[in-house]
Amino acid sequence: MPGETKTQDLFKVINVDHLSTDDKQLLMSLGDLGQDVLDYAQDSNETAFVKEQDGWLVLVYQLLEDKIVSLKAGNIPKIMPMTFVVSSQSLLILETDETTQLLAKVIDRVNLSQEPKEIMFQLLTLFTKSYFTEVEAMGKERDYLMNQLRQRATKKNLTELANLQSGSVYVMMGSQQNGDMLADFQELASYDSFSERVKAKLRDTVIEVKQLSNMCSLHTRILEQLASSYNNVLSNRLNDNVTSLTIFTIGLTVITTVTSFYGMNVKLPFAEVDIVWLLILIITTIIALILMHFLRRFVNDGHRHL
Repeated sequence: MPGETKTQDLFKVINVDHLSTDDKQLLMSLGDLGQDVLDYAQDSNETAFVKEQDGWLVLVYQLLEDKIVSLKAGNIPKIMPMTFVVSSQSLLILETDETTQLLAKVIDRVNLSQEPKEIMFQLLTLFTKSYFTEVEAMGKERDYLMNQLRQRATKKNLTELANLQSGSVYVMMGSQQNGDMLADFQELASYDSFSERVKAKLRDTVIEVKQLSNMCSLHTRILEQLASSYNNVLSNRLNDNVTSLTIFTIGLTVITTVTSFYGMNVKLPFAEVDIVWLLILIITTIIALILMHFLRRFVNDGHRHL
C-alpha cells in the first residue's frame, strides 16, 4: 500500500466546519499561514485570489452551487469560495459543509497520482465546467422571456426579466473573479519554476474560464439591450397615457368653464329655461369632444414626424 500512503501525504482535505484534532495540528504546523488560510476558508464572502506565502501557494476559487435555480423566479445562484494550499510536495484543500458535495462530485475524475499543482488545476477546470450548466439554463430562460415579451410586455414578464438580470450578476461575478485570479499566476515569482505539465493544466483552466466569461458577457449584453428596449417602450406608454389624460382634462375644462357662468349675476342666454342644464351639457360636451379629437390628431401627427 505504499502508493496509497504517498497519495494521502500529497493530498489532504480539511472540513473547516468540523475540525478534528489532527486537522488543527496540521494547520498549526503551517505557522501563521495556518491561521490565515483557516480565516480565508471560513469567510463565505472571500474573493478569489492567489498569493505566495511561506513557500506555499495559497489560492481561493469561486465555486457555483450544484443545482440549477430559476433566476427569473427570483432565485439567486450561490457562489462559494474554496481554499487551496499547495506546494511542490502536497496539496491541502479547505472545504466547508456547503462545498463538500462539490468536491466529492469531481474528485473521482482527477488523477491523484499527479503532482499537487496538476491536481489543483484539474480540479479548477472541473469546477469551472460546472458553471456552464447554469449559464445554459440562464440562456433558455432569457430566450423564453424574449418570446413572451414579443407577444406582450406584461408586468410579470418584466419582473422576471429584472430578476434574471440581477441573478446573472452573481454568476458573472464568480466567473470574472476566477479569471482575474488565474491571470495573476504569471506574475508569481515561482511561475517560471512550474513544470510544462503544470503550465499546460493552467492553460486548460484559463481556456475554460475565458469561454465561460465570454458566454456570461454575451448573456449580460443581450439582457441589457432587452431591458433598455422595454424601458423605452414603457416610457413611451407612460408619455401616451399622460398625453391622453391631459387632453381629457382640457375637454373637462370646457364644460367647467361654461357651467361656471351660471349661478353668477351675469345675464346669459337660456338662463330662464328649465332644461338649461341639459342644453349646456349637450353643447359643451360636443365642443369638448371636438376639441379632444383635434388635439389627439395633432399629437398623433407630431409623433409620426419624429
